[in-house]
Amino acid sequence: MKVVLISLLVALLPFVSLAQTVFSDSVTAILEPVQKVEIRTAVNGRIEALPVVEGATVSKGDVLVVMDSNVQRARVDFAKISAESDGAILRAQTVLAQAEALRDRVQTARSKGAAQAWEVTQTEQAVELAQADLILAKEARDQAVAQLDLEQATLDEFSIRAPFSATVLQKAAETGETIDTQAVIMEIGNLDRLKATAFVPVAWVNGFTVDRAVSALLDDAGATEVSLEFILADKRIDPASRTVRVVFELDNSDRSVLAGTSVVISRP
Repeated sequence: MKVVLISLLVALLPFVSLAQTVFSDSVTAILEPVQKVEIRTAVNGRIEALPVVEGATVSKGDVLVVMDSNVQRARVDFAKISAESDGAILRAQTVLAQAEALRDRVQTARSKGAAQAWEVTQTEQAVELAQADLILAKEARDQAVAQLDLEQATLDEFSIRAPFSATVLQKAAETGETIDTQAVIMEIGNLDRLKATAFVPVAWVNGFTVDRAVSALLDDAGATEVSLEFILADKRIDPASRTVRVVFELDNSDRSVLAGTSVVISRP
């Protein structure tokens, strides 16, 4: 008899769990910035400067981190010298001009019977070689210019800029610290809009529409009521819990709600 009762309870557990999920009156979610990123460096090295502090507001393009770039700046300077050097081209142009002048004189002499055919051929070949040398000199300068662009682009990676207007939420590194590309230097987020992701019973989904605001309560001392905007409902049902992932957003342009605050969303 005892074995039968245990078996019956085990069989009923999924139905009990399902009932609790379906008939729950509310769910809780955490409000986080819609735009939030962890700032990392693209190069290994030492942090030279962190010109922002926690809580600071930054605009898109503002410098957040400066890595030590002494070696890379030297590489840029070296590449600039090669890219701006015209010596090889000027030399090739002079050699070509001399070869063309000699060819013309030999051709004139040949027309008067004062030069052999092989001499004309030799001077023409000299002109062709000089032309090839000039092409090579120009290609070498083009490569030097491209190398300068590459070195400059690499140097730009030593300064990390804000990808969007945001608030510095947390700093995880300090000036002078040596880090690699896997280390998180800081976290930034735009607090103007906060996002809440919740898993709600399937029966709730049809009650949320994009044209109707969703009333919710902040889990703070005053249980402040806020209005959420319904963004989307996942097209998949979690088979274990029979719930659907839904996303809401909160207009927080007045910065009245802190990121990380819990919000209680009631059944529609």
